[in-house]
Amino acid sequence: MRFAVAVLALCLMIPAAALLAEDAEEKSTVPIDEWLVKETVRLVLPAFHDEKPGAFDRDDFLDAPSLDTARLRPHAGDDGWTVGHMSVGVGCQGVAETWLATYITSDRFLKAKLRLPATCLAGAWLDGVSVSLSGDEPEGELKLRRGTGLLLVRVIVGEDPDSLETRSVNLTAELVLDDENDGKNLSFSAAETRAVDIRDILDAPKVSSLALSPDGSLVALTLGAYGPDGAPGAWLEIRDTDKGGLVRTWRGAPEDGNVRWLPHGRAVSYTSSHEKKTTLWIYDLETERVRAALRDLEHFEGYAWNPDGRSLVYAYGVEAEADERKVKRLEAIEDRWPKWRNRSYLVEVTWPGGASRRLTAGAVSAADWTFSPRGTHLLFSRTWPDPLERPYARTEWFELDLGDLSVETVLTDRWIGQAAYGADRGTLVLVGSPSAFGGIGRDLPEGVVPNDYGGQLFLYDRGRGEPKPLSRDFDPTVQRAVWHDSGRIVARVLDKQYQRLATCTPAGAWTFYDAGVEVVADWEVSRGAKTVVATGTSATAPQKLTAFALKGREPRVLLDPGADRYADVTFGRVEPFVAKLADGMELDGRVYYPRDYDPALKYPAIVYYYGGTYPITRDFGGRYPKNVWARQDYFVYVPNPSGALGYGQAFAARHVNDWGRLTAGEVIEGTRAFLAAHPAADGERLGCIGASYGGFLTMYLITRNDMFAAAVAHAGISSISSYWAEGYWGYAYGARALAGAFPWTDPDLYVGQSPLFSADLISTPLLLLHGSDDTNVPRGESDGLYIALKMLGKEVEYVQVEGQDHHILDHDRRITWNDTILAWFARELRDRPGWWDDLYPAAE
Repeated sequence: MRFAVAVLALCLMIPAAALLAEDAEEKSTVPIDEWLVKETVRLVLPAFHDEKPGAFDRDDFLDAPSLDTARLRPHAGDDGWTVGHMSVGVGCQGVAETWLATYITSDRFLKAKLRLPATCLAGAWLDGVSVSLSGDEPEGELKLRRGTGLLLVRVIVGEDPDSLETRSVNLTAELVLDDENDGKNLSFSAAETRAVDIRDILDAPKVSSLALSPDGSLVALTLGAYGPDGAPGAWLEIRDTDKGGLVRTWRGAPEDGNVRWLPHGRAVSYTSSHEKKTTLWIYDLETERVRAALRDLEHFEGYAWNPDGRSLVYAYGVEAEADERKVKRLEAIEDRWPKWRNRSYLVEVTWPGGASRRLTAGAVSAADWTFSPRGTHLLFSRTWPDPLERPYARTEWFELDLGDLSVETVLTDRWIGQAAYGADRGTLVLVGSPSAFGGIGRDLPEGVVPNDYGGQLFLYDRGRGEPKPLSRDFDPTVQRAVWHDSGRIVARVLDKQYQRLATCTPAGAWTFYDAGVEVVADWEVSRGAKTVVATGTSATAPQKLTAFALKGREPRVLLDPGADRYADVTFGRVEPFVAKLADGMELDGRVYYPRDYDPALKYPAIVYYYGGTYPITRDFGGRYPKNVWARQDYFVYVPNPSGALGYGQAFAARHVNDWGRLTAGEVIEGTRAFLAAHPAADGERLGCIGASYGGFLTMYLITRNDMFAAAVAHAGISSISSYWAEGYWGYAYGARALAGAFPWTDPDLYVGQSPLFSADLISTPLLLLHGSDDTNVPRGESDGLYIALKMLGKEVEYVQVEGQDHHILDHDRRITWNDTILAWFARELRDRPGWWDDLYPAAE
């Protein structure tokens, strides 16, 4: 049954000063002057509502919202929503409800009170979170973040559910501002066009893994999304690769279902876990039958199907026994790692049938295993510690004959990281560093140490024992490569700011594919199929699943998993920016403009860099979401200084033993060039931020320069020697980034380039962030600089994120960490401390 809704037409505008409270003792009030209003619905009491216990009356309706407040994003014309204005008249018989919604935009963080009339029962929600209302005239506190938020109000009018008398109530609402604010920075709208938010980055549905069918016609996907309560959910889908049509879906699937296609037929396998035990299931699309291939396996670590379809191989772990005396004598540098003594072994299981046999044993795990094209052999690696020679580990590659379990040593080279079969067992596709095979892949002057994180592609002839370098003259870095039956190698490569797919012939001729995204994340091509599928993002485009033909046809979008979430989101523009430095170097980078950019205004700017071995690519979102910063009306400048991969070996080699010597000056000079080219960027309100090696670079920059008004260092390195010794992988990173340099041989590097030893030169306000459980860069790196700066009387804040490692991965803590960064910049670059003070109130 429908009831009339009368809307008193008042024009949409920010209320004039006459509408605001002028009494100096009163706080400013701002009427909410535009609403979306949902059609009024009469409420009927449930059956047996008058029985006690368990009675239900009019007030109880408030405890059961009729709409999903966490997911609702109303639009005019949809599902009974219409545009209303400052006062809404509701006419009804009995008891009825209506909903009101408005999109509130604020240019800063502020606190306000929502005040509703005393003539009704009401509930309110801001961005899906319930607002506690109290008092005769219901009031509740709102915390408005910079940007746009959705305010929902549910109103219940009428006293007697059985009354036939028609009542009419005028509904108004206003905000009472909690600081010295006249409301001119607020606006209300019934139409949502909003900027991206950290919750979009985290919560939007995404593809987490994919598997392409052997014939390339179907792709199996694992997808995940966070619910309003921050809890993750996952599901599986199978889609065709022609137009992306949905073939099958399973809801409630495990977050990582380990989905694989069986080599023959139309069947997929996937895993589920219960009480730390794993079961492997097989689903036949033709018969829709589900069977278990493996049940209740402990310490399961992964599996793969033999190409012949008659068996699978899985890995399982064995935990080392601890010393009952509660002591531990280290066996190697790696023995500092908690699980280093654990071992992983391989088991083969026939299908169907389920007969199993152990394939490997011994003191060293078998890793990186893959089948030969016909499934007769298994290629795998074993790695031993070797502290006497870089990279301080020795890796050998072996081939296991699945007939008699005999083993042949195939290759010994400490710089090869990936190996797969080529056209047959006689050829291997290898990815390693420029130092592999005695430096046959080097493209550097004599005496220059290469950046050994750089990936070079080799084709290895086993019969002759000869490697052939295929990417020595190819500037992009090869990240992963597979052989295709067309006689080509398909690879993902890092090309400056882009992560692309490319193909290479055995002669070393390279061609790029257009995958439809700027940064390819996951991808797969079946050995004999003609289709490639990929997931990826672009600078202003969230994740998409695409497909294209190996012959180079245009890519097609199969799935845009976050389309609904981002339907009303608009972005500012992103432009490349190459700074010409004084020494002639061209510093590659890009600029994110404020979303609502006006060239007549001045904007603060944030400079974000890494400065380590990888460039900052043009991916969307990520741990440092530039689009989210730009939506707060900042310019964001992103340079890629010397040492980054993807720009050629000579550029990458500058990373070795640099530690700020080159990169700091390049960031400073690049920033000055950015400011000169962008007069709307305010050089007096300039912030900088980096993490890990980038956190080190933040610390180092502010010991050498005072151009920044605020700085942020997440998990930064303040003392190179303590990081080298205490970080789990510090010495291993040093094998490449500190090649040939040690604390006892190069104090100029270990001391002179360590920010801790120049702490007295820092004058820039600094925010230190660190996961309390960081094993990569231990939190002592931030502790030391914090202690020094406090003793020196410098302006420094330090926030530890409890229970987190090098990356902040917990959903809710990630949001708080993100807000901490933005609140710091608001405080220091905009002189607006309200958000920071709300997050971290001063101790009483």
